[in-house]
Amino acid sequence: MKKVIMIFLCLFMLTACSNKKEKLVMVTEAGFAPYEYYDNGNIVGVDIDIAREIAKSLDMELEIKDVYFDSIINEVKTGKSDFGVAGISYTEERAKEVDFSTNYMEARQVIIVKNDSFINSPTDLSYERIAVQLGSVADSYISENLPNISLVREKKFLAAIQDLKDNKVDCVVMDEIPANELLEDGMRIIEEPLIIDYYGIIVSKDNKKLLNQINEVITNLKETGKIDEYMLVHTGLKEKKTEKEFSSEIVKKFYYSVIYDSRYKFILEGFKNTLLIAIGAVILGIIIGITIALIRNIYDTNCKLKILNYLAKTYVNIIRGTPSTLQLMIIYYVIFKSSNVNIVLVGIIAFGINSGAYVAEIIRAGINSVPKGQKEAGYALGLHYYDVTKSIVIPSAIRNILPALGNEFITLIKETSIGAYIGIVELTKASDIIASRTYDYFFPLIIVALIYLAITFILTKVFDRIERKMNHARS
Repeated sequence: MKKVIMIFLCLFMLTACSNKKEKLVMVTEAGFAPYEYYDNGNIVGVDIDIAREIAKSLDMELEIKDVYFDSIINEVKTGKSDFGVAGISYTEERAKEVDFSTNYMEARQVIIVKNDSFINSPTDLSYERIAVQLGSVADSYISENLPNISLVREKKFLAAIQDLKDNKVDCVVMDEIPANELLEDGMRIIEEPLIIDYYGIIVSKDNKKLLNQINEVITNLKETGKIDEYMLVHTGLKEKKTEKEFSSEIVKKFYYSVIYDSRYKFILEGFKNTLLIAIGAVILGIIIGITIALIRNIYDTNCKLKILNYLAKTYVNIIRGTPSTLQLMIIYYVIFKSSNVNIVLVGIIAFGINSGAYVAEIIRAGINSVPKGQKEAGYALGLHYYDVTKSIVIPSAIRNILPALGNEFITLIKETSIGAYIGIVELTKASDIIASRTYDYFFPLIIVALIYLAITFILTKVFDRIERKMNHARS
């Protein structure tokens, strides 16, 4: 009977595994309505509908990653994602890195200006300040063909529109359909486009099989008119707000940024990921920091561990000498290139390695701050170097470095904001998601800024209290 049950369980598990669909990973930037945007907490849009048809044709489950636009090609090129769809125009430079599918959409790159602007056609552009999205076709075209233009490259189109509102730029260049979504009172779109280009789907150069399948799906969708149907469904979907009375504009903004459509869930997820990464990174950073500090201290005291000391100094110099954003990208796209590792874990590792270098120097400074007499007293009592370090030096050093360690933890909390480069939904990314639906760029950022302030205020108080207790115990 037991054998029969075991055979049945094995067959059940094999059946369950065989029914489980393989995942097809798509990468995009979900702030480009109607092509990709958030609705009811999910990423939807024309590009998403096309991607679902591709996954369906392959009998695979579609998984969507949301990253910054200028990270999409890296995601596909390094194999982190199977294909990229985000209103990506064909350029020769991009085609050197990835393969492009058959185009699925014609895109008119238009100029947005204020109503009183003297700019009425592309020929009027001469020495103006123009805002574009970093890495977009408008960015490349203007850089190559309009050398006298002062170009402002923003991460988000919403930020570019805000620049125009604040008179920081004279115009914005972007795709016509999303431009209609973002257009505000007092602005207009110039009828004549700056350029006309075409959108395609990108895949890695070593995945011709997927490229051929994508081309088949696109051809079928175009012939049957499905892409036009998708566009009709998603075009003109401005924010559907209920008719509701508000006591003030701030209450109204808060309602639509936090309460409406359960948008607080993005903030909660961002808050959770921010704390998880910061706590994990600080633990890893302390472990690395203590190890590096002790190696360097042993060398300074006894001239031992010469090779390890050299490696430790090299590590500290490299980490302190390069931007944390660059370190995050290298760890994700190079070191974990072939691994399907959780991006939050990548964030913990990247920020932990970065923090370790600074913590090492903080601890080393704390060790050096312990009076020589205390160490010599330990040696006089017959203690060895390791006993003196463990029982005398480290306890004294901890009291001296606690404020600096607290400051490092607070800094780490704020540095997690760059996690969006690899698709981590932290607090800043959460504000971007909310802004992409409310078309209000700054209010979600203000909410997130207040959350950061609250976190740092609480942490400051906690560390102050610990410091007072330690000083009281010392006295």
